[in-house]
Amino acid sequence: MDRIQTHELHFTDEHGRLRFFNGMNIDDKQIGDVFRYPLDRAFFEKYTAKGFNLIRLAVTWANLEPQMGVYSESYLRSLDEIFRLAEEFGVYILLDMHQDLYSGFDGVGGGDGAPAWACLTDGKQPRDYRFVWAEAYFFGPWVHNCFDHFWNNDPVDGRGLQDRYADLWQMLARRYGESKALFGFDFLNEPAPGSLIKKTILQLLPRAVRAGLLSKQLKRRVLLAALLRRDMQTVLDNLPGAFMEEVTAKVIPAQAAFDKECYWPFLCKMAAAVREATPNGILMIEQPYLCNGGVRLSVPPIEVNGRREPLQCYGPHAYDFTVDTPLYQYANADRVKAFFNEMRRSQLRLNVPTIVGEWGGCSNNKDTSWFPHANELLDYFDSNAWGQLYWDYHGDDLDAPLMEMLSRTVPVAVAGTCVRFFRSADKTAFTLRYRADGKNETLIYAHKACAVETEARVRTVKTFENGASLLGIQADAGACSVVLRFAEGDGV
Repeated sequence: MDRIQTHELHFTDEHGRLRFFNGMNIDDKQIGDVFRYPLDRAFFEKYTAKGFNLIRLAVTWANLEPQMGVYSESYLRSLDEIFRLAEEFGVYILLDMHQDLYSGFDGVGGGDGAPAWACLTDGKQPRDYRFVWAEAYFFGPWVHNCFDHFWNNDPVDGRGLQDRYADLWQMLARRYGESKALFGFDFLNEPAPGSLIKKTILQLLPRAVRAGLLSKQLKRRVLLAALLRRDMQTVLDNLPGAFMEEVTAKVIPAQAAFDKECYWPFLCKMAAAVREATPNGILMIEQPYLCNGGVRLSVPPIEVNGRREPLQCYGPHAYDFTVDTPLYQYANADRVKAFFNEMRRSQLRLNVPTIVGEWGGCSNNKDTSWFPHANELLDYFDSNAWGQLYWDYHGDDLDAPLMEMLSRTVPVAVAGTCVRFFRSADKTAFTLRYRADGKNETLIYAHKACAVETEARVRTVKTFENGASLLGIQADAGACSVVLRFAEGDGV
């Protein structure tokens, strides 16, 4: 396996080829002594046959350090085996320290993340949610207090919370820094600002009301009629992305203050801890929780000891605001693409490559009704040359209808300068156009048997039992076009 590097907006490998990554989030939010899913040889055989080459492996502080200063060797050994098999099968691992609502609080509230010893609630008692699990981000003082103490690096038994957290990351970097399967480090899933979010809500709600009354983006008569009919699909279809941008614009100053005063110093602190242990691994700039809804990210690039870190990337998340509710069947790609448009601007400002760290969010991976929404987003990711990590793996998804959408023809490595890749409107052809370097081989994963049209030399690098293949394209220096054509109805 090649060590993955970065160059401006692209990932590269040791041969100088542009690299592209697709995969899934595989998370362990449960409390246990080993990673919850058996990611064994049979799993990796299926995973690679579906064209996936990256896993965002979501673990929790609670499982890794259940007792202060004591790391769970049994849990780490289960991760060791995942890394070993990932390297054997050519799959990269992005280590994600996951949290939702800061901690699992002994099963109350629907969250996960920090161990009990790291939860400074100031006596506020966790409660279960009433409507949506994430509501405690806004209305849970126990969550606010825990995050406030974390961002302040307040001490627990004489050592700051962030200092202890950095120790944990440094241990992981020492343990996995030399693994060829290591892609990088995702320091904290969707960090939330704690009590500062109350200020954000006070800015957001009147802005939403004002925009609802005055925005030129809304068809108010259509909305009112749909509300009276309780036609939620029409209501949601008439809340376009441009309207959401108007609503979130007012929140930018409060978010920027958190990003620059709390989140960016945290990223730099974790980066310094990791770089003491290993020069390897790409450091991911995660998005704070509110940025998932299109609020602008304001963090600068990560620095270590005052110098810009050379290996870093951006990992935005975005979902339609109906996520985690029965209304998700009416998710609107226009809204979500508006969120991702803001994230594209952040990528260009940071000048780093991007992998969409989370998207999707369908609670039932056997449901196909939302695939048009999902396919529209996948095409959008392709237009930006972004990688993607679907949220999330449920244990049996590699044999589920979900694969009809996620297992698709994609470039893996492009030897030269990629111009663009795209699918035909009828989904029967995949086209890659690039300027070949004339030296290295381009790799394309074809999810089904296909006919290849190109003037370059073509070979089959590998075939899979499901009929998929990895194709090698050796082109002379200069413009190159490769078209893969599939039988009608096979799709790409």
